Amino acid sequence: MTAAEGVELLGLRCDAVADFGAPALRDLLEHFDPDLVYVARERSDARVVSRLRRSFDGPVVFAGGPAKIRTETVAGVSITFSSAALLLGDPADEQVDTTGDTWNADFVVCDDLELTTDAVSLDVTLSGRDAIARYQSRTSATTTFLTGALEASYDHVWDATVDGDPVRLPIRGVGPLRRSGAAELACLTCDRHGSVAVSSVPADRFGLRALSGVGPTTADRLRSNGYDTRADVAEATSVELRSIDGIGASTAREIGSSARALEESRVVRRTDEPVPPAPEGSMPLFVDIETDGLQPTILWLIGVYDPERDVYVDFVDTELTRDEPGAATLEFVSWLAAEYDSPSLIAWNGHAFDYRHLERFISRYAPDYHEYWDEDVYAYDLYDWAVRRDNAVLPGRTNRLEDVADGLGCARSGTVAALDGKTLAERIRRRLEGPGTLAVEPGDDAAAGASEIDWDAARGYCEADVRELAATYDAIASAPLEADAETPERNRAPTDGTTQTGLADF
Repeated sequence: MTAAEGVELLGLRCDAVADFGAPALRDLLEHFDPDLVYVARERSDARVVSRLRRSFDGPVVFAGGPAKIRTETVAGVSITFSSAALLLGDPADEQVDTTGDTWNADFVVCDDLELTTDAVSLDVTLSGRDAIARYQSRTSATTTFLTGALEASYDHVWDATVDGDPVRLPIRGVGPLRRSGAAELACLTCDRHGSVAVSSVPADRFGLRALSGVGPTTADRLRSNGYDTRADVAEATSVELRSIDGIGASTAREIGSSARALEESRVVRRTDEPVPPAPEGSMPLFVDIETDGLQPTILWLIGVYDPERDVYVDFVDTELTRDEPGAATLEFVSWLAAEYDSPSLIAWNGHAFDYRHLERFISRYAPDYHEYWDEDVYAYDLYDWAVRRDNAVLPGRTNRLEDVADGLGCARSGTVAALDGKTLAERIRRRLEGPGTLAVEPGDDAAAGASEIDWDAARGYCEADVRELAATYDAIASAPLEADAETPERNRAPTDGTTQTGLADF
């Protein structure tokens, strides 16, 4: 991390990593490469905390134990950890360590901040709100509050009043995300302006379990046969893996391909199927859209990258209104029709999200271009080709574009590293719902709070998505066919049945 990027905070709950052996724990820490590790109070286990402290060469902050406050500053970002909300409300408390910048922290972490719901009225309240409101009223800038009592997908701005003055309280969760199967462990990228980006990986995607086709039983079989790490598996032949009881030919190929993809940070081609767009000489345009959620009411940003011209163009609607949600769509499709007679578009999971909503918005808000879009524009889905059709094994812990790009070495930096699609969508919704969210103009100091919209950063985030898509396409197109690859049985399910990966936290 650099000072421009902020700090990486890995939030853990003991039960989510209780079964991790030393190799899996090292893999977890190496993958997220955090600056700080925060262990939530819920389901705490001193043994797990001790193992983390032995494995991590950095601060491990545990929410349990005696009531106290401590402040850590990394890369210019200050984070105050408080084991009790009451300590935040009373700076004179003898248990408070007032060294450092405790009372002007960029972020405050406290697990006392949790939601409670009245069983009769169903009203939701925030425990600890009064204490953090008093803290916020004393600070010179807006502080963002984090809590291990809520999932990392939680993002809401609460209101409070202190001595008659309104106070805004941005609240973010830092706990694991609850999913079917294993929980997803979350790492937060926090910058000094209060922005937070969340990256998450299922807890069963570390160590040998990160390999496709390897569950607990197969992992034990691999270890008992001398394959303790993914590097060991990557070096093994299919014949050697097939010699292990319970591992057949197809599973051996799957495990080996996955190990090579992860360990060597490369794409493993399983078939010689041409990468779309197939027609010779047809050059792709890479496209990505930003919306206000998985069921969009506005399509506010469209980014396009033309690799032949090496030009990136975007279409952004900064005058957000539900009365004209198709302004960016109209600008985009009119430009596309003027520049390209029969363009070939590439999106990631586009059949399930990007193309479906572009079609809907063009039909409604740019009907003059609907025939052009329907008959002259070719839309391809790289995720569908690689993953659902099983043509390639990708190097990400998940098949989300950002994870695949990271596996290929395309790490984000700067202000875009502290943004994610869900956070952007949440800010757009807040802006549409009322005047409480302001825009940050280019060059402004964004210290006014995490709920504001930095248009430059938002556009940079979309451009990073599109360029990562182009880099992933190039890596797939240039990957050689594996020597022992065989044509796998095709999954012929409809391509519009895939799961949107870019906004999976909704």
